[in-house]
Order: sequence, then C-alpha cells, then structure tokens
Amino acid sequence: MTARILTSVAAIGLAACLSTAHAQTLTFKLGHVDPAPTHSGVGAEAFAKEVERLSNGAMKVEVFHAGKLGTIPEQIKNVFLGAQDLHLLFPEFLANLTDESKILSAPYVFRSIEHMQAFQKSELYKPTVDRVKAEGGVLLDTNWTWFQSDPRGVVAIRPIMTPADLKGLKLRIWESKTAIETWRGLGANTIVVARPEMYLAFKQGIIEGGPETIGIAYDVKNVEIAKYWTRTDEYFQIINIMMNARRYNALNDAQRQILHQAAAVGGKAFAAESARGYSEKREKARAEYGVTVIEPNPAPWREAGKTVLTTLEEQNVVPKGLAAKIAALK
Repeated sequence: MTARILTSVAAIGLAACLSTAHAQTLTFKLGHVDPAPTHSGVGAEAFAKEVERLSNGAMKVEVFHAGKLGTIPEQIKNVFLGAQDLHLLFPEFLANLTDESKILSAPYVFRSIEHMQAFQKSELYKPTVDRVKAEGGVLLDTNWTWFQSDPRGVVAIRPIMTPADLKGLKLRIWESKTAIETWRGLGANTIVVARPEMYLAFKQGIIEGGPETIGIAYDVKNVEIAKYWTRTDEYFQIINIMMNARRYNALNDAQRQILHQAAAVGGKAFAAESARGYSEKREKARAEYGVTVIEPNPAPWREAGKTVLTTLEEQNVVPKGLAAKIAALK
C-alpha cells in the first residue's frame, strides 16, 4: 500500500510540474558538428523527440546539425557561457581544459569501450566532471552510454597498412595536442582542420587523409575522394550531452529528469546507428564509391602506439602514470 501511495504521489508531482511547464513551452538549442544522417545526428534527434514525448510537448529541443552553431571548441565555450543550451560533447575535446581528458585519444590506452566507460564513471575521471560543472556545464548521461560502435580508422587517398605508410601523409586532425602529437608520432604530417571543413580540405588537396570511422566517412562523403579506409582502433569513443548549468538548474526536478531519461534514449539510438557504420555503411562505401577497406595486422600499430604513449608522458602531453592507473581498472 505504501509503495502504491508513494508512486501515486510521484506521478501527481510529475503531472503538476509538467502542467505548469505547459503554460510556456521550454525550447532548448542543441548543436553538434556532424550532418543529420550520421550517428551523432540520429542520436541528437532521438533525444529531442524523447524530450518532447516525455514532456507532452511542454519541452522542445531544436537540433542544429553540421556545425551550424560553430566548431566543437566554439560550441563548448558557448554552452559554458550560456549562449547555447546543449552540445553533443566528444569529451576528448576537453583536453585543453582537463588532464583526464588528454588521455582519451592517446593510442591503445583502453582495452575496450567498456573499459573506457569504467574510466569515465570512476573517481579517476571525476575531476573532469567537476571541472565541467565549475565552468558552467552539466553532463546529462551520468552512465556514459553513448557508445560509438563504429571502429576508428584512417580514411586516405592511398592505402595505409602500417604506421610506416603514414610518413608524409597530410593528415587532418582536430584541436587537441594529444591527437596531434599521437599522429605526428605515428609518422603523419598533421594539419588542424575543423570537422565541417574536412570534405573541402580533401577536394582542395590541403589534406590527404584523416582519422575517421568508415560510417562517418561515408555519411560526410569523404569517400568520394579518399578511396582507402584502414581500421586502426587506436582509441574508443563515448560521447555525452552537455548542458548549460544555469539553464539546467532553473528547471524543476521533473523537467531535469526528463532530460536525463531522454539522454539515455538518445544514447541507444546513437549506439545502434553507429553500429550500422561498420556494417551497412561500410558495404555502401565499397559498392557506391569503390572504397577499399583494409583491416591490417594490429601488432605494428600497437607497438608504435606504446612508443608514442611513452613520448606523450615524457613530454607531459598526457599525465604521467594515468595510463597505468587506467590499466588497473576492471
């Protein structure tokens, strides 16, 4: 009886919160840098749809795809400042803000995507979560469930079998010292190019390749120019939704709960769509664009990765000893 009473009270409270919200629809702007057909776009749209469903239309999320609200660093800054409500966050882009995020894109630190999830939920990564809060952000998916199931690789204009084949390759990279020094250490000539500008950079010959999943390479049409994709698995990716803290704290408990529940739904859609990247989209890249998919012997990549990681630690690009602590996580 007591449980039924508590459940009824909770339901009444939720209804009251939502009926109040109906007086004025709450609208939130969510931005990310990939096109709508990508797994980021699908996950973002699923999140938005679930927010509207759970709130009975009292809350709506407008999704801005393909960098319409700026580059990733710009959108992160905008969320902290309150100029943007929500951003689909790739946490490796916090590398300029927190030491723990510097390790995320270092080569072969994590055994699996579940191992990375354990790190992001652990006390080892908590300083980053706390720093995000201090800067003015809130991470909505506390369980870190937005798994990118499409494995990482390199899309290029020539075949890449081993790190030695990267020598001299003009490789697109993002604004992260860890990523830049990793791929420079593997032999590439790294060039920073924003994600939305990558296709044009390929067409103009500014770049000759870039770390990218085959699903994304197909979605953004980089495979029109770069006809070779090599699986590298140099790191795993789990993303999150970051929200401006002031906007989040201005909501009532029921509204905040809706956002958290919707984030979990969006994560499932993201993971499912990303899994299609290495199945349906990989085969489409082969059939429609003549892409050669290369799955090389991983041993040379892992050996080179060990050397690079040692150098990254020696140069204080990543925190010394953190990789060893991560290795001990179960």
